[in-house]
Amino acid sequence: MENIMGDKMFSHIKRALHDQRPITADIFLTNYCNNKCPYCTYGRWELDAQVYSMKYEEFITYAERLRSLGVEGFILTGGGEPTVNPAFMMISEWMEKEGIHYGVNTNFNRLVYIKPDYLKVSLDGWDEESYEKRRGVRAYEKVRDNIARYASWKKVNSPETSLGIQIVVQDYEEIYRFYDVNKDLPVDYISFRPVESTAGIFYGHEDAAKGISQSIEAINKLKQEDERVTLNFKWEMLDRQEDKCTAQWAQIAVNERGEVMYCCHKPYQIVGHVMDENILEKKRAASTNMRQCDIPCRMTAPNMFMAKLEKERKDIFFI
Repeated sequence: MENIMGDKMFSHIKRALHDQRPITADIFLTNYCNNKCPYCTYGRWELDAQVYSMKYEEFITYAERLRSLGVEGFILTGGGEPTVNPAFMMISEWMEKEGIHYGVNTNFNRLVYIKPDYLKVSLDGWDEESYEKRRGVRAYEKVRDNIARYASWKKVNSPETSLGIQIVVQDYEEIYRFYDVNKDLPVDYISFRPVESTAGIFYGHEDAAKGISQSIEAINKLKQEDERVTLNFKWEMLDRQEDKCTAQWAQIAVNERGEVMYCCHKPYQIVGHVMDENILEKKRAASTNMRQCDIPCRMTAPNMFMAKLEKERKDIFFI
């Protein structure tokens, strides 16, 4: 299994060793979501009375600030559905004009024609009923149609954009159901993610190991038939509980009001505002209860890489 995030960290080796400033920024464009996923970390559909969407001018101000702090790539994601922000198209077009690398994580209930580095669609179903159970709305066929329309458009207008679909796997049999029905979609990759849960509680039962093994086996079998199928790197990290996290410096997560969160998985732990003069110092000084972190986490691979790097730096004195 390829350690994708660890490999990415290696490409920023100088930053990791000497200049620990954020590489990637996760931006929450809004706290409103048009889905109601029961397992969502944020549960922001309950905050309708407090809905706020980042303004176009605010985004540019924050983006320029983040670039000055060293950020090289932006991910539009998070505590709400990014495409419902009224300024979403203007924001995307500005980043494209500026030549900024960016990706979008979306439910794609709204069709948008944009040119990001990647566009990842959380499809999470194989019919209307399964989709509604996972995402709280009936929009499965609509999303499939949006994907097909976008794929046709990007073939001409943005062929370099990587378009993918994913499902969070709760049972290995879902892997075959999801693939069999959605393999006809003209996407670049099909991703199967494990469940992320606080302290890995989802995989805490005695039958978990069998289910994990069956899921990995099923995904690998499909990979042999279809090169678009990817085995998400998180499958090998379901037993990893970290004591130190590179999220303190390598990643910076900014919510719809410009507040900086400890990380994208801890939206209620605010460490400052992106416009604070000393925001990087505040972020590096912040601490969190790692025992309450989600397992698996996308930062686990960078954490493993940095731990190995630090050990090797100590070992160089003993040839």
